[in-house]
Amino acid sequence: MTDKKEYVAHSLKEAIQRAAEDLGVQEDKLKYRIITEKTKYFGHKQREIFIEAWRCDGSEQKGLEGFLRLLLDEMKVNLRFGLESRSEFLRVNFSGEDYKLMLYQNGSLLNAVQYLLNRLFADGVGKKIYCECENYRKKKEAELSSQAHRYARQVRRSGRSVELPEMNPFERRIIHMTINKYSDLESKSDGENFLKVITIRKKTNG
Repeated sequence: MTDKKEYVAHSLKEAIQRAAEDLGVQEDKLKYRIITEKTKYFGHKQREIFIEAWRCDGSEQKGLEGFLRLLLDEMKVNLRFGLESRSEFLRVNFSGEDYKLMLYQNGSLLNAVQYLLNRLFADGVGKKIYCECENYRKKKEAELSSQAHRYARQVRRSGRSVELPEMNPFERRIIHMTINKYSDLESKSDGENFLKVITIRKKTNG
């Protein structure tokens, strides 16, 4: 388990510098997450930012790779993977003869693997983990965005709200992001389960 420590400063840059100095590493070898930000008033406004930081020696990503190899081997599927690291996220790209298994039932297995990887490794690698397979998410994102625009036009014309079928977190995120582009509309997720229903409606003050 990676040792994590908390730091507080008046800016994110200062907090990162303190963490790097205390942990004895260069800033590019440091992973962190913002815990909270506060503003205090002592005659004048003063900002405080709290972060949790830890060393990153690459072992977290190696652990992720090892886990994926074991997972695919135990699943007995003909699939391979590649990692694509960006500053904001880490993408796992799956490909191979059995790719359709990953995409069966709207990518249920792909979503399950992504959820599992984030629970186990996101904190360690210091960024969100996304799973992709044969450009499924890219194509699905375009499809969902187009669908959301059609529903938005429908709600605008009729004035009546529209309820969409149950969707997973990835699908809901695309719908919400698209509807947010309409100043007179809003979208809301309802439900307690992994799959939730989205309602698109006109804003009461719009």
